[in-house]
Amino acid sequence: MKSWLAMVGLLLSLGMPPNGAVAAESLTAADAQAIQAVVQTQLEAFMDDDATTAFQLATASTRMQIGTPDNFLRLIKEQYTPMYRHETAIFSKPEVVDGDAIQLVRLTDGASHVWLAIFWMQQDEDNTWKVDGCQLLETTSISI
Repeated sequence: MKSWLAMVGLLLSLGMPPNGAVAAESLTAADAQAIQAVVQTQLEAFMDDDATTAFQLATASTRMQIGTPDNFLRLIKEQYTPMYRHETAIFSKPEVVDGDAIQLVRLTDGASHVWLAIFWMQQDEDNTWKVDGCQLLETTSISI
């Protein structure tokens, strides 16, 4: 797990967070629960082909870039297949890295390959958490 966190720190230092994620000083227990719930709900929406729900959980800037729920689901199917169809999802505790709120999720695909999904989170004007982007990294691990 620590090697994943080091990799995340490296990615963040290279400027990888999409859309200029809003800085967060610390996360409360309520924030952590809300972030996990948003990401879990979005992953479930992908599995259910529920484009509308998945799209609503993205930030306004992400929705503007992608355009429609159908475009969003198509993007996930084509470029983020392990998020679209995963066998297992293991959540780490959400945290703040270099001022960005992130949620790490270890996903196992149908071929037992393990992926690391790094979700950048941002609060809307009403203080609800939204997904501001995701980086998907394949690991060298195989799940057994």
